[in-house]
Amino acid sequence: MFKDAMKIEQLLKGLSENRNWKPFPGIQDRSQWKAVVGDPNLKVAAEAIIAVADLLLDQEIDPLTGSMYMNFMTNGDRLLYEENYFRRRYELSHLVIAECLKADGTYLPKIIDYFWEILGEISWCVPAHNFAGQHDMVMFKQPNPWKEDDPLPVPGDDYLDLFACETAATLAEACYLLKHTLLETVPSLYYRIQGEIDRRALKLLEGPKHYGWYLGRNNWTAWCAHNLLLAACYTVEDDQRLAAIAMKLMVPMQRFFDTIEPSGACIEGPGYWVVSAGRLAGFVSLVEERFSIDLKAGDNQKFRNFGEHILPLNIGGNLFVNFADGSLKIDLDQGLLSRYASLIGSDQLSGLVGDDIDRSARHKLANPGRGRGRNDYARQFLVHLTRLLLWTPENRKSAARTCEKSVWLADMQMMIARSDEKAGAGLMLSAIAGSNDPEVNHHSHNDVGHFSVYLDGEPMIIDLGQGAYSRATFTETRYDMWHISSKGHNVPAVNGHLQYAGKGSQARDVAYRHEGTSSYLSLDASPAYFRDPGSRRMIRHLNFSHDTAKIEISDKIDLGEPLTRFELPLYVSDRKIVVGTDGVCRLYGTHSVLAITPENLRVTGLEPIEITDPRHLDVWGSRVFKIGFEAIDIEKAIFGFSIEIG
Repeated sequence: MFKDAMKIEQLLKGLSENRNWKPFPGIQDRSQWKAVVGDPNLKVAAEAIIAVADLLLDQEIDPLTGSMYMNFMTNGDRLLYEENYFRRRYELSHLVIAECLKADGTYLPKIIDYFWEILGEISWCVPAHNFAGQHDMVMFKQPNPWKEDDPLPVPGDDYLDLFACETAATLAEACYLLKHTLLETVPSLYYRIQGEIDRRALKLLEGPKHYGWYLGRNNWTAWCAHNLLLAACYTVEDDQRLAAIAMKLMVPMQRFFDTIEPSGACIEGPGYWVVSAGRLAGFVSLVEERFSIDLKAGDNQKFRNFGEHILPLNIGGNLFVNFADGSLKIDLDQGLLSRYASLIGSDQLSGLVGDDIDRSARHKLANPGRGRGRNDYARQFLVHLTRLLLWTPENRKSAARTCEKSVWLADMQMMIARSDEKAGAGLMLSAIAGSNDPEVNHHSHNDVGHFSVYLDGEPMIIDLGQGAYSRATFTETRYDMWHISSKGHNVPAVNGHLQYAGKGSQARDVAYRHEGTSSYLSLDASPAYFRDPGSRRMIRHLNFSHDTAKIEISDKIDLGEPLTRFELPLYVSDRKIVVGTDGVCRLYGTHSVLAITPENLRVTGLEPIEITDPRHLDVWGSRVFKIGFEAIDIEKAIFGFSIEIG
């Protein structure tokens, strides 16, 4: 993808020919900003941004204190510091766009205050990423030379993490958009910001230290590289230096692209795909437009596949199949993904993004106050808002979205089956064979054989997905957390054995086929339960009938020793649940009922589970349910369900 662009003479030639690079209109370009306000497709989005900015005029900026920073090392908490950190950048971003839309000085004093506070932060690196050994992506960082568990960052040794890079890009783009106004009113602040971007981000990139994301293993690479190249393109005036920065960043980006499977599957989950794909599209566009290089991205089949990976995962609306550290509800990176759709000419991706623009804009306009959650904020920082307003108009296709009824994502070993081609209609099943090895996916859960069921776009039988991250999330105790452990998934415990995490913990004998009106997945989960499974077999069969909208699931157990216990939980979203005297469980959706008929299983209890995790609360509300099942005839050693509308 980037190998042919790694030629210094080509980069310098492009810079020389592109002296008047102007990616977006500055605040002084009133006709273009008025066109945004007058665009009926952007009307609600623009109004929502202004509504958020208006509320901020009379509010205090959230504090970021030393003791808040210390929380991560002292008690493992990430949220208290990160909430205020992300909210600052989210709010600054809305103020900047609101000022560009109105250009009457209303928001300028508040913008200056936010600039001042962000420049005054001791570190732009969030605590979870600033201490050696505390996160699997914080590689090559030396421990504190004075006290290993010192809860404050070492002076001059900040890690160049996701959000330090994001902060640099946010400030750089804000200065670009507001340059005319800032130079007229507070030129000293403008040049101070330029200097801090250089000191805190670009010089770290150019220095001798190495960062884990250089290896190109996951979303960190695309996220950091795009933000840093963007900040450099806005602030670096020396062509030689800018070309050298671009060359340095294209190396890890090529590594990242090389790790993408030919099918385009993103094993980290759809939430992380949004970041990876969006930033990949942004980086490609930046290289092409700033350096006048045609990467021919649309001709690259893997690039095309990666861009459309999200489509079969859409349940309906902003709900997506979630597995591992995935979240059910996702805010799409609308501007960057719209550009991706343009690069590959995908009407289906364009339609998904277009629908999400209207949904999220209406939601924000109805709820403009301060919210919660990193994901809510991070995808509405300035880089995203600018592209939402100025890139999405280029790609407004009206083709109706359709979904394949049967999809097999071989690289992820995931089957998705539907009774209807329309997202949000009928019965839908997702099931994964997969692996519990964190070396395969550092966001993995112990979920080999897990499945989820959706009815008319509503999640019924569920995967809780990503919880709020803490210090423990990426340590050796990760798999002790109940929502990450196999006991928090729809997979059995056999003779008391739960699934384990580590090398070899994966499905074997995985088989998928789609024949006629049925889709079928089979797997042996025994290597996920036994480090030396030998001849043991724990075969899970899943069959989806597309014409009758019926799911059949069976577990056949052969351990080569007596089977004494078989327990199987089903986790269900908060709704009316009725367990009949015949053992049939009925889950009530908004418009239909899902009937679960157990086979050789009896219900042992219907347990409400109170949700306390902040991220789960945002997605699932205050509770979910666990329906417990156990074997009736243990010697038969075959257990299962039929699931259908009725």
